[in-house]
Amino acid sequence: METLSYYISGSHYRIRILLGSLFAAIVADGVITRFLVHNGLANESNPFLIYWVLEDKLLSIKILGGLLAALYLWNIYRRYPKISMGFSSIFLIGYVFIVFWNILILF
Repeated sequence: METLSYYISGSHYRIRILLGSLFAAIVADGVITRFLVHNGLANESNPFLIYWVLEDKLLSIKILGGLLAALYLWNIYRRYPKISMGFSSIFLIGYVFIVFWNILILF
């Protein structure tokens, strides 16, 4: 029972929540961006993603990219927990800012 309580309350739990939130923010960015571009409310400014937004492949790329980023950050966490937590937090703050920026376009 001690192992389970350590896993839930320990730092493993925090990084899982952090990486899950980062993945959700990446996917939310893709969904909102697709909606805004398809309704003519915004333009995609990333030249590499313009084609995929117009071809409805952006969400697949965002899901794959989010999973790869989460797995990479988890791998870093096993060796350097503080660095991984720091970078994950910075990336999450950045994506939350982007999601809110996109939502403000709707109003």
